[in-house]
Amino acid sequence: MPDKYSIAALLLVVTAGVMIALALVNDTGESVTVALVIAGMICAITGIFILTFSGDETVDPRLIGILPAQGSINLSRIMHHFDIHGKAHFLPPAVTRENRVMQFNPASTEKLSIGSTPGSFRETGPPGLVTIPSSALLIDDLKKKNALIIPDNEENITQLLRETIEDVLKLAPRVSARWSGTTVTLTFHDYPSIYGCNVIARISRDYCSMNPCPVCSLCGALIAEGRDKVVMLEGCSAGLSSKDVIAVFSIVP
Repeated sequence: MPDKYSIAALLLVVTAGVMIALALVNDTGESVTVALVIAGMICAITGIFILTFSGDETVDPRLIGILPAQGSINLSRIMHHFDIHGKAHFLPPAVTRENRVMQFNPASTEKLSIGSTPGSFRETGPPGLVTIPSSALLIDDLKKKNALIIPDNEENITQLLRETIEDVLKLAPRVSARWSGTTVTLTFHDYPSIYGCNVIARISRDYCSMNPCPVCSLCGALIAEGRDKVVMLEGCSAGLSSKDVIAVFSIVP
């Protein structure tokens, strides 16, 4: 489908044709005919100008999609080398006493158990690797330029995810969310960066859940900070017959 600028340009060209046709067909007098022809020419030139500069994106979405893939693959391989096999957990500031959400990959693949005392994670938490999530720069930019405020309830968090991904960052044309108990399922419909997901999945499907791309990382971090709970990325899957990507998160008790 053409974008709004292309549609506007086409309407201007059509309007120009109608005006010139009216001027040639109807006997409206010399001054009116000249005015219609001039107006038609102006509409036509404006439409052609807009149409010229409203082409498709200059960067191939396939290339954008594969940009973060190698970083996820490299870090996952390093983790395996050091016997760290757990999925990505997003830890809210209340757990780590950091000023941002942190990503934690436990050494074990067993369910993570977090102490109830705030700030006790570094002293009593399980062994693993704590890193800054790949979405950190995106979140910092959203807070700085868009005055990001993260709500604490399911409905408002869903709305925030939609506005952030669809409208502000334009990472996907549509996002849907389904909350069921402690599980949050996000679907990125017609996801433009699905090529990167496919590249990682061909090597190992575990890599996406161990070191998610900035988009899934952004969603996990926003949910974790909003609910003030540890959030684990259960897994990501790309549709075989569509460009939809499904990411499943679980809130750790």
